[in-house]
Amino acid sequence: MHRTAVLATATAVSADIGFVQAISLCRGAVPQGTLLGIEQRERNNIWVYEGDMYDAALTTNWGPRFNRDTGAALGVDVDSPDETELANLSAIFARLGEAVLDFGDALPIANEAAGRDDVMKVSFDLEAGILAFQVEYFDEVTKVYVDSVTGGVIPHHGDGDDVEATVPTAPMQDAVTLAEAALGAGWNAYGAESESEDAGLGVTVSLFNLKSGELAEAEVFGGAVTSVVEFEPIGTQVAKVAAMQANWSLVATDLAAALGVAEAEYPGCGVNEVEFEIETEKTGTDLLWKIGLVTVDLIEVDFFVDATAPSGGGFRFATAPVNGVTGDIDGDGLVTAADLSELLGAWGATNPPMDLDGDDQIGAGDLSLLLAAWR
Repeated sequence: MHRTAVLATATAVSADIGFVQAISLCRGAVPQGTLLGIEQRERNNIWVYEGDMYDAALTTNWGPRFNRDTGAALGVDVDSPDETELANLSAIFARLGEAVLDFGDALPIANEAAGRDDVMKVSFDLEAGILAFQVEYFDEVTKVYVDSVTGGVIPHHGDGDDVEATVPTAPMQDAVTLAEAALGAGWNAYGAESESEDAGLGVTVSLFNLKSGELAEAEVFGGAVTSVVEFEPIGTQVAKVAAMQANWSLVATDLAAALGVAEAEYPGCGVNEVEFEIETEKTGTDLLWKIGLVTVDLIEVDFFVDATAPSGGGFRFATAPVNGVTGDIDGDGLVTAADLSELLGAWGATNPPMDLDGDDQIGAGDLSLLLAAWR
């Protein structure tokens, strides 16, 4: 049964109260409901902001309405949720506790990405496994998805877009296995990255020796290891290796197995990069595989797999991707004096992760690239 409750008129405010004020009015009008979306639309020749709210049991759907120009309350539509939407609504409700951002936080992020501000609707949605705000515009074409946890924009690519090189999970798993076999006992893969060469797509596998602490990079093309470079860790690499040595006994899902988890979650995806991450919080230390992938629908995400749980178990989650910056040697997302210090400390050495220009030695070319990316 569809019902409409009439509310008292709110105090008039300036023309077009805006989404932020409308969001607050919706929540005030239906405090027992959870807001999942709000849009501006024309009803009976009046432009209104209309909320989309639900109870936790998903038995009731409220639609509070307010005059767009004055903020005057125009009523609350009360109905049962559409049964065809219950599964998606239930999945969204189960993830709401993860959200860090609110609707108002997502709007400026989306507007900057879209290059426009004529927002028609903003609503929670699950996009490629990410709880996101879907922001739609009045051209009825533009949509921007903002990660509700990180605030990152989830890239949606077209067929002709210049997407980073990716390889299917199976060839990357094979490359990791070949690299570990080529280096021998004691060597473990902690990273892998797809590479585009004239001869085709290949994979660069990063490895460390659990006992000695040495590092290595193996290039795999055409189903064979084409080159291996072993080197001593320098600068922040030393601390990273020490942390891996201290925690590696806890790893139950290795890199190849983590790729299998990603394939199960995103069948047919292409993988650009895999990194082993150690995150220390007040609650303890998390060991994660961060997998940068592109889904078959050409949506780019970072997928995280718990390295301490057997393959397929433990926590798995996705976020909007954070792409690396050339010259960011210490991995903090910026190119600063700390990175310059790292580079200068490795001057003349063979160290592939710091070899920005690919000439097999740290030198002037790498310095030039680092300074060009300075921020």
